[in-house]
Amino acid sequence: MKNILVPFEYIETMPHILDCALSIASEFGSAINGLALQQRIDSFVAQEGSIIFDAYHEGNHKINIEEFGLKFHEHINTAKNRNHKFVDLDCRWLSEEFKNQKYLGDISRVFDLVIVSRPYQDMQSAGLSSIQTVLFDGGRPVLLIPTNKEVRIGEKVLISWNCTTESSRAIFSSLPILKKAKKVTVLTVEKVVTEGPSADDVVDLLLSHNIKADRVLLEREQKDIGSSIIEYSESIDADLIIKGAYTQSRLREIIFGGATRHLLLNSEIPIFLVN
Repeated sequence: MKNILVPFEYIETMPHILDCALSIASEFGSAINGLALQQRIDSFVAQEGSIIFDAYHEGNHKINIEEFGLKFHEHINTAKNRNHKFVDLDCRWLSEEFKNQKYLGDISRVFDLVIVSRPYQDMQSAGLSSIQTVLFDGGRPVLLIPTNKEVRIGEKVLISWNCTTESSRAIFSSLPILKKAKKVTVLTVEKVVTEGPSADDVVDLLLSHNIKADRVLLEREQKDIGSSIIEYSESIDADLIIKGAYTQSRLREIIFGGATRHLLLNSEIPIFLVN
């Protein structure tokens, strides 16, 4: 977790996302890299796995690229003046112009982690598109954070395990966080698993990395899987959910909904996602 990418589409979200990035960077000795993206009004999905176009607000670029850069450096400098833990952190602004989604997907491949805001209301379409771009085109982990409260992650971590390849990748990508956690819970939801290693196998894997974890099997009720994961996470005061993203077809999740999409749009707990 030595290199963190923080893309911004809305200047209003910068302070909160940067506070989270600074906290993580100070824990892991990471460098923070800021990037400004074009604001888009919609993403059209024509076939599974393909985002065909992104339209953006030509007339709404009232805030120019220089303002994004100034806001980034201003917030970083203020944070460093207030907290000595941030003084030696390497923080860079990468944008001399607004970048598009293709650039985000390409550049994210050389970063350990990408931190983005959870989609909200008018930012929903743009936010989902950025998350999917990093997960599918960049192949990198995404840390999704809510923007309406102070965020500190990694003390009480919940792993959502359903035996899939994506869940396995999420665990291995998050090992640096898991090693620092005070409490780790491996959650499986009854009858929502594929063939593969059990939760007990995951507990054994983590123990081999000196990470002690508890195993919990949750009975599946009438509510959807995403709601069950969120409710249980809240009941144990988890401050991070680790999950394999889009473990079923992405197009199916977009059209019919699914656990990943439900968490993206509803969780007030930060989520660490890997496809």
